[in-house]
Amino acid sequence: MGRLATRKFGAATAERLSRVLKDVADPERLAEIADAIIDCDSEKELVARVGM
Repeated sequence: MGRLATRKFGAATAERLSRVLKDVADPERLAEIADAIIDCDSEKELVARVGM
């Protein structure tokens, strides 16, 4: 997911996301985060949706 976040929102956002992902073990939550990366149009929207 970090690669996708980097491509869409840049390295700084991907780094923030990686800190969130290290604590996520639930596959459904991981899928939700992946969907958010695809669906969100801005970093601000992603942060709000994922809770970064």
